[in-house]
Amino acid sequence: MKKFVQRAISKIDQLDRKQIVDILGGLAGDVQMLENVLESIRDGVILTDEKLTVQYANTNCRKLVPMTILHTYEGLALSKVLLDEHILHYIDLCVHNQQLEEDNEFSFQKGESVQTVAVTVFAYKNKAREGGSSYVVMISDVTEHNANEARLRRSENLASMTTMAAGVAHEIKNPLAAMGIHVQLLRKAFARKESLTIEDAERYLSVLEEEISRLNSIVVDFLFAVRPMDTRLRLGPLVRTLEEVCSFVEPELNEHRVQLRRDFSTALPRLEYDEHLVKQALLNLIKNAMNAMEGGGKLTIQARLDGNQVQVKVSDTGIGMDEQVQQKIFEPYFTTKATGTGLGLTVVYKIMKEHRGDITVQSKAGEGTTFTLYFPVPKSERLALDRQSMTEAQYEA
Repeated sequence: MKKFVQRAISKIDQLDRKQIVDILGGLAGDVQMLENVLESIRDGVILTDEKLTVQYANTNCRKLVPMTILHTYEGLALSKVLLDEHILHYIDLCVHNQQLEEDNEFSFQKGESVQTVAVTVFAYKNKAREGGSSYVVMISDVTEHNANEARLRRSENLASMTTMAAGVAHEIKNPLAAMGIHVQLLRKAFARKESLTIEDAERYLSVLEEEISRLNSIVVDFLFAVRPMDTRLRLGPLVRTLEEVCSFVEPELNEHRVQLRRDFSTALPRLEYDEHLVKQALLNLIKNAMNAMEGGGKLTIQARLDGNQVQVKVSDTGIGMDEQVQQKIFEPYFTTKATGTGLGLTVVYKIMKEHRGDITVQSKAGEGTTFTLYFPVPKSERLALDRQSMTEAQYEA
């Protein structure tokens, strides 16, 4: 239809009145069909020109955000019909590409409940107006979605707490048993001698002190794993953090005869992440990889953009893992090391969840292991990528 209209416009002076009326009638029908589609969706949709003058707004908009009640909004400034100054400010920042760390969700009191909406602004070139851009403002009700996410997080936290509690119970059994045995031995020694010197009691006391210290360590690790993290997300280039981590660990890797390979894409978007926590997660993974390559090997750290997420892969050529170990690797207190606490990968998993991301593992015994970290790309950066793709497509066309 678009090509047909373009051809018709190019030959408009050759068309008679009836042909022009037929074309306009067809266009009117298409416009009506599009309006019917926009009216049928649950989201609010506002179309504006480059000056943020409203060209169209579906009826769902006034159900989602405060708006002046009018029969039509066409031809009016957006600032005159949209009554929430915070949303107007956000839209203005989007139009001027300045919404770097702004939250795109807004809440309103609706009776006894609170409704939360997400606002997204899309820009597109309007060929009907030279040098002008038009904007689509999408308003989505995310109240139920956010509530479901909160319930899911609570369920995950409860399940994690249950697993950790079972792990702590298992871990403290041995220290408590050792302490009980040595208290009994100490009691028997008192019964035999009626009094003991510090030298006589030293071997019992040293074991008790050692086991008390072990219990304290277990409790400290447990509290670190279950307490909420002080996560401070900041928008920045992840590659810089990856380079700093690589530079920090490379000397130690060289001592263990492990060759480090960097493979970072040069076109990564900025991410919202806590630099300190991400460094901790990477160092945990790198330490595990180094321990898996006792005789030396190759460690590869790769960063790539994949759709709406950035993938960071940490791959080693170490001893690998079988499927049973892979299924348990993120469980608290599960470890294959003789001296491991079993919380290192649990902490990494928790860090990724704090970043609204994920972590997976792929491994094969004797062939190495790859951990993949998934970081979501912020909406502001996705819009910038979309605009860049549109520009490139127009340039190629």
